[in-house]
Amino acid sequence: MAKLTDRVGLWPRLSSARLGEKPVLRRLAAILAADVAGYSRLMGADELGTHRLLMAHRSELIDPAVAAHHGRIVKTTGDGVLAEFASAVDAVACAIAIQRVLALRNDPLPENKRLQFRIGINVGDVIIEADDIFGDGVNVAARLEGLCEPGGLCISRAVRDQVRDKLPMVFDDLGEQTVKNIARPVRAFGLTPQAIGAAPDFGSTGPHRSIVRGRHRIAAALLGLIATAGAAAWWIVGIPLPAPSRVVGPARTAAHASIAVLPFDTLGANGSNDYFADGLTEDIISALGRFRDLSIMSLGAVFAYKGKHPPPAEVGRDLKVRYVVEGFIRRGPERSQVSVSLTDTNPGALLWSEKYESEPKEIFGIQDQITRQITGALAVRVTSLELARSAAKPPSSLEAYDLVLRGRDLLHRLVRSGNAEARTLFERAIEIDPGYAPGYIGLGRVNLNSVTQGWTQFPGEALERARSLARKAIELDNSNAAAHALLGNVAVHFADYDRALDELKRATDLNGSDAESYAVLVPVLLYRGDIAGAIAAGELVERFQPNAPVSTEFNLGLAYVLADRAADAVRVLERSIEQNPAHMYSNVMLAAAYAVAGRQQEAERQADRVRQHFPTFPRETFGSALRDFDLRTKLDQALEKAGL
Repeated sequence: MAKLTDRVGLWPRLSSARLGEKPVLRRLAAILAADVAGYSRLMGADELGTHRLLMAHRSELIDPAVAAHHGRIVKTTGDGVLAEFASAVDAVACAIAIQRVLALRNDPLPENKRLQFRIGINVGDVIIEADDIFGDGVNVAARLEGLCEPGGLCISRAVRDQVRDKLPMVFDDLGEQTVKNIARPVRAFGLTPQAIGAAPDFGSTGPHRSIVRGRHRIAAALLGLIATAGAAAWWIVGIPLPAPSRVVGPARTAAHASIAVLPFDTLGANGSNDYFADGLTEDIISALGRFRDLSIMSLGAVFAYKGKHPPPAEVGRDLKVRYVVEGFIRRGPERSQVSVSLTDTNPGALLWSEKYESEPKEIFGIQDQITRQITGALAVRVTSLELARSAAKPPSSLEAYDLVLRGRDLLHRLVRSGNAEARTLFERAIEIDPGYAPGYIGLGRVNLNSVTQGWTQFPGEALERARSLARKAIELDNSNAAAHALLGNVAVHFADYDRALDELKRATDLNGSDAESYAVLVPVLLYRGDIAGAIAAGELVERFQPNAPVSTEFNLGLAYVLADRAADAVRVLERSIEQNPAHMYSNVMLAAAYAVAGRQQEAERQADRVRQHFPTFPRETFGSALRDFDLRTKLDQALEKAGL
């Protein structure tokens, strides 16, 4: 059966219709229905934690798996997911890949914290209405999902007949099943969780394979808005770009103290204050990043360790850091308790630990003490000016601070509903404390997200609002690196690369470990023709954040190709595609990198993959944002050599 992308133009078919009636559009599809077993019970026990875990599974596993297997998410309803595929083989392979990885993720969790999915798959004729699908084909898939064992898979006979000679799996015959609202019995076949766990790894592609290889390599997609302008700008044609610049920002050397601040744990029965611990972690990372003599791992790099307690030596090896900061917070209505420790990962020696107890309103002072104590323990020579800059400007209201932390937590999920909810929280924070810059920064990011994720019909207006909010934040607190980073990011979308570079340089001057600012710098410097600068910025992002955003790796791979460093380009792009197989631009650049590296057969195979899976690749405009004519020519020649 043809792949989904090959059938888009062929799907609409006219069924019998009376004259004057709207034609009914139908197609044959493999339908996958999934939901969480015992979801209401889990939500009742821990609403916030369960929702977070579900969103993480969606963004990090389920959505990428469906895309990697050439499927389409039709809709989501609470804990439910409905997806369609042009191939039953792809649908089943996708389901097995999802269940295998979910089993690994659930393994270290207590029984009452595990999210186990039930998945049903059917092949049938469906009715198309806008972007939705209807009909018995869909209903049967939903009923099969209801028959499924948690962690397992249940398919119809039609699906079994399609996959039986193509996938090395033996399904249990569950017999004829009478299901609600379906006239005829349905012959069902199933796979138990044990059978899925013993299955060959034919379905674990892309991001899923890395999880199967090692649980600690799971990347938390918390910084999804980083450098999204990089990919979007490739659609811009004929932008007048300013002259190149060689200045990237402060480079780090091995002499600098490298630190990973692991996500703080929340102690308590329900973990309802996790967002506060996450926010405190983020603020400490940001504050430490302002010290020139420290190299701090970004939030995205350390968040994979959330809820885990690996030995400091393991973290040191994984993240290549010398020091690890760990902590927990117990927050009550009258007292807040924070414990922090600093460990040298090489001998595994505890260098310093401290406990704090205070009233909630003193939390800002606690953060300042933690920052100062850590730098003192490391014997970092910091001037009094830098010490003053490390202490974040507190709001006049603790409630505003709390609202901002809640909003940040929602932004990190990068889902439309979360973005809308975050907007309300940031607006409320500004209403309570009009002089608190982080409230304006958060609201600016909400507007920028709505543009980069396609959640608004008026992107120009949203960008204008984001720019205005960034300027207001700078007016209130000119030393806030995040405010300058936001304004620089917005400037990229306006193709104002001079302003973008100025603001991003200012952000990195204020916080030399800001992975987000460096990530946005990479495409800015690329468009300006500063290839060496783009490479330096991209390598800094990878240093601060080992699992760098896919857009950064694409831009870095392109820069390597233009710098005649084909081997480095292949290394970066192969790794990126392993994690993000559905990213079109990385697949295109890998074909060019193979060609430049003299690996012609691999280049041609990769070009065939691009033509098969990404038929909408805009070849005519690809690279048009590059200002330098010679660089555009060089890129064109590499693509042509690859067969694109």
